Amino acid sequence: MTSPAPDHHPTGKGSPDPPSISSRLVAHQEGIVAIVAIVGLGLRDGSPLTGLAPRGELWTSVGIGLGAGITIAFALWILHRLPPLRRLESWQRHLVVGWSRGDAVAIAVLSGLAEEALARALLQPLIGLVAAAIVFGLLHIVPDRRLWMWPLLAFVLGLALGGVFESGGYPAAAAAHLAINAFGLLRLRGQAEGTGEQGA
Repeated sequence: MTSPAPDHHPTGKGSPDPPSISSRLVAHQEGIVAIVAIVGLGLRDGSPLTGLAPRGELWTSVGIGLGAGITIAFALWILHRLPPLRRLESWQRHLVVGWSRGDAVAIAVLSGLAEEALARALLQPLIGLVAAAIVFGLLHIVPDRRLWMWPLLAFVLGLALGGVFESGGYPAAAAAHLAINAFGLLRLRGQAEGTGEQGA
């Protein structure tokens, strides 16, 4: 993997350009999310494997998730030219400056596994689909009012992923989340590379 670019500071107050973030830091954050989810599932069910089980055959569950994830990723690609999404995408692109393709795929896998274990496998059976989606949206709030689309989009995606979870269980939701993030992160990384930001 290539070394992430060093952190840099926004050019001014309220700038939409964030500092790049180390993929290792993101991996550590997702690891903490995974630990919280596994401990919570163990306390709730006696074994974390119970809450992570598929509904039906494993490969059927994964197939449902991948199909849903690819469909959602394609829909987001179609909608990405809308001004709020374009502004959000521009902001997110700065986060992945310095990432390799391996970094992007690894974070997609880690985030899909960890965040779905927390939001869907642990929380959704306890507080319901909508409430879990709200929590998922709140976890994506950033300190810039112009980026209100991120938590809103995360909430909507949380509803969709919650439906996938209800259909196929944790493996389906994790596969869908993984597919969405892999497509998005690789595309953002490609944009950064194409504009000369990558590795700057």
